[in-house]
Amino acid sequence: MKVKDSTTIDSGYDVFNSLEFLNQNLAYAATCALARDTKKEYIYDFSLNRHLDRGTTLAVALALKGYIQKNFPDSQRIGIALPACFPGVAVNLAAQMAGKSCVNINFTTGSDSAKACLAKAGITCIIGSKKVREKVSAHAPDFPWTDNFVDIGDILKSIGKKGILPHLIAARTLSGKMLCALYGIPKTGGDKEASIIFTSGSEAAPKAAVLTHRNLMANARQMSEIGIVGSTDSLHANLPLFHSFGQSVQMWFTMIFGVRIVMVQSPLEVQTNLEAARKGGSTIMISTPTFLRAYYKKATSADFPKLKHVIGGAEKTPDGFIEAWNAKFPHVAYLEGYGLTEASPVVSVNLPPNLRRGKLCPQPSATKAASVGEIFPGMQARVADPDSGAILPVGEVGLLQLKGASIFGGYLNQPEENKKKLSDGWLNTGDLAMLDSDGFIFIKGRLSRFSKIGGEMVPHSGVEEAIVRVLGLQESELPLVAIGSKIDPAKGEALVLLAAVDIDIPQLRRLLTEAGLPNLWIPKYVVRVEAIPLLGTGKLDLGTIHKICKSAG
Repeated sequence: MKVKDSTTIDSGYDVFNSLEFLNQNLAYAATCALARDTKKEYIYDFSLNRHLDRGTTLAVALALKGYIQKNFPDSQRIGIALPACFPGVAVNLAAQMAGKSCVNINFTTGSDSAKACLAKAGITCIIGSKKVREKVSAHAPDFPWTDNFVDIGDILKSIGKKGILPHLIAARTLSGKMLCALYGIPKTGGDKEASIIFTSGSEAAPKAAVLTHRNLMANARQMSEIGIVGSTDSLHANLPLFHSFGQSVQMWFTMIFGVRIVMVQSPLEVQTNLEAARKGGSTIMISTPTFLRAYYKKATSADFPKLKHVIGGAEKTPDGFIEAWNAKFPHVAYLEGYGLTEASPVVSVNLPPNLRRGKLCPQPSATKAASVGEIFPGMQARVADPDSGAILPVGEVGLLQLKGASIFGGYLNQPEENKKKLSDGWLNTGDLAMLDSDGFIFIKGRLSRFSKIGGEMVPHSGVEEAIVRVLGLQESELPLVAIGSKIDPAKGEALVLLAAVDIDIPQLRRLLTEAGLPNLWIPKYVVRVEAIPLLGTGKLDLGTIHKICKSAG
């Protein structure tokens, strides 16, 4: 790790980006890896109660490859509407084998958002599940399933065991390279589109992030190098495949680097996840703080007999939760990480000491309090002044910018947005952060989650934490308050409190004042809501919150 020109953290950018490994096709890398140890268990699909080895996974994917090539010859992108399950993994691998780009569809979103996403990506065919379709259609009858919708169960039934058997024999007897040659799987992927992942849409309409083979191969290699998940681990895989982490780390990383996964179809099913972790022997769990809070409330140590670490990401971990988790589960360390879809997605993570790390990580593994960890190998990081754009010295707070092989090349058909997001390979994350000379990132908040009031930047998350603290709302599984803002002629903006509980406003203002909050941090308006708007990933639905705040008064 080194500091360049007092402004830029460099974690071996030049060496990493010259690796030939990064140029491989995802399907080629996965096929070669799965073929090395075909009898080793790859997936314990808890929801389906099935144990699948690496050879079976490879054989089913090869059979599905033939189906996709025969039935969707003119479709460059394949829509996939499947939860975190073995069929979802097999279809994604098969589509890549067939030379297609995967578009995993967020079936938890509204119909209008889904229509916009499918239209943007040009999706005309979907491989999904009748059960998922029926469940979604019950509350969203006009969900855009497309005329060409095929149930994965029907596909596998039409292929049958006899249709899979020749592929299984090939998978068990041939090397990965021979399989790729036999089935016409290209070795090189590079900058070719591999997947479109739609951003969470927490602030605006979801954007179609185009991730290349190189992007996803890079993040897989980075995950391998840092040493937190190894070949003897079992990764608890419950995040949806339309989630960037669910696709990149849960699927491609584990496939390519030989990691077993325990799959559960939804992170929302608390007891199911606890039972799966217990029976499946999960050793690593990576999730959002929202979901981890629910597990914390319901779990006992007996539910995590082999769990070593949980990693929270995608949103800020609430104050005090790490300490509470570690006190309740002293054998399961809580670590905090950071990532975003546009970075494929993981950027940094705090690490326990004494990990066996890759050659590209010469420094010892470490954790720093209040940080989201050390930037991944092969990346550069810096911060810029939000107003002037000037690059600031290491140690100052500014807009976090990132560069590296995992950074995407832009959103689909959004040139103006891409100009704002990317400049000379540098990604503007939209997050305010500080970097230290060891390469650790300290996130101060999302720029959009600050309000400029009377010339002062007021952090929404800081106000939320103060309200939760003074009202004693820490024990709730789901957030009960959220801060937004609206235009205020006098001071620029005014804070708006959304509350899912009844609040005595004079009492709240008194308690916040007694807690030492500046007057500018105290909400001017309060709106009672049934529930705080959340996305399917557990993150705040900032777009909906903004709409509610606009009408406050």
